Amino acid sequence: MVNDIFIGDIPLVDGVIEQVILLPDQVKVYFRTDQGISTVFSLEQVAGVWDRRSAGQEIGGMRTVPWSRSDAQIRDVLMAQVEQGELSEELLSSLSIYSFISSWGEHSILDIAASEIRTQR
Repeated sequence: MVNDIFIGDIPLVDGVIEQVILLPDQVKVYFRTDQGISTVFSLEQVAGVWDRRSAGQEIGGMRTVPWSRSDAQIRDVLMAQVEQGELSEELLSSLSIYSFISSWGEHSILDIAASEIRTQR
């Protein structure tokens, strides 16, 4: 797995997640870089969020993997949603897991299953 340290031209290392807002089918992650630049990451067509008290924490980067290569727990939740008719197989096939990684270790503090990510300043 590759630990990305940029999203577009936004540096992730040592930046802080200020707030995570859950909306229907969308998540907004409010982020401030260590240079004080504020940005919003909008994740679209969201199928799941696993937040480990990420607000206020520094991150050291992000990992992005296809849903099929994610942790077993995440795969199981997504497959259960398909089996229960809550998630289409078409949307499932387009999902990636965006994992914001703690700067204090290699563990994830925020995982989001979504089809795409966009940035806004």
